[in-house]
Amino acid sequence: MGIITALSLSLIIVLLVVNALAKSDFEALLELKKSIPKDPSAQVLDSWDSNSLASDGCPKNWFGVTCSDGHVTSIILNDVGLLGNFSFTHIIGLKMVRNLSLSNNQFMGTITNIASLQSLEFLDLSRNMFHGFIPSNIVKLKNLVLLNLSSNSFQGTVPSGFSNLEKLKYLDLRGNGFNGDIMHFVSQLGSLVHFDLSSNKFSGSLDLGLGNSSFISSIQYLNISYNSLVGELFAHDGMPYFDSLEVFDASNNQLLGNIPSFNFVVSLRILQLGSNQLSGSLPEALFQESSMMLSELDLSLNQLEGTMNSGSLLVLIIAVIISIIF
Repeated sequence: MGIITALSLSLIIVLLVVNALAKSDFEALLELKKSIPKDPSAQVLDSWDSNSLASDGCPKNWFGVTCSDGHVTSIILNDVGLLGNFSFTHIIGLKMVRNLSLSNNQFMGTITNIASLQSLEFLDLSRNMFHGFIPSNIVKLKNLVLLNLSSNSFQGTVPSGFSNLEKLKYLDLRGNGFNGDIMHFVSQLGSLVHFDLSSNKFSGSLDLGLGNSSFISSIQYLNISYNSLVGELFAHDGMPYFDSLEVFDASNNQLLGNIPSFNFVVSLRILQLGSNQLSGSLPEALFQESSMMLSELDLSLNQLEGTMNSGSLLVLIIAVIISIIF
């Protein structure tokens, strides 16, 4: 009897999924609309009219929705204050959607059934109230170029397999409750340009000499501030040969030891290492005008010693002025 019950339950689940997939994109969005009870801007829900249907089966003049030949290609609902439990189950049939952007609303819920959205290139859920874990099947979205989950209440470890996302260039997870060893995650990453893990609970030491060479050569913005990182920076192989790094922020951790030389980081503009336990003297390479374009430097609240020449002092004055203005 138990086996029959289990089979029946499995059949019901399969039928529900098939039914969801069989819905038109128009019908799928009407189902999604039901889960959004509040629209302070009065721009979205009023325009999502069930009677507003184009001849090709697309929603007609729906706010934030782009559609072609009956298939939704983009849903952009940023900054309109929508409130509700956003259910990914309602949109699993949107096979052609490339952009799902819900930034700065009051959406709640968890990420589920995300792997069915195989055409997704841009997924931005930032500044909402999503929670729970990142599902492991998110790494099946092989067309992703941008993934922004920042400023939510996600938690747990980041699933393995990010090396499958070969097109991913922008990854922002800041302002959540993610944890785990930072190098276990970073070692999976490929040719990112922008990478932000700040304000989480990552631990361990940053030792990019053990990481992916394509990551080191491509990264331009790297922010790991406000975590629980320890040990020396780049202790394994010394300072990596960053080819493109412009911004590096490792402030507000528990890093110790000497500041790396940064000899070969010729494009570095902003360096933030404040509020750690770094010691020793200041590397001369940080203040050689011929070697980099440094315009902002924060080494405050460490245990550094030594003297600076006039050129070094000028760099620090510029940094202080910038920090006061902004």
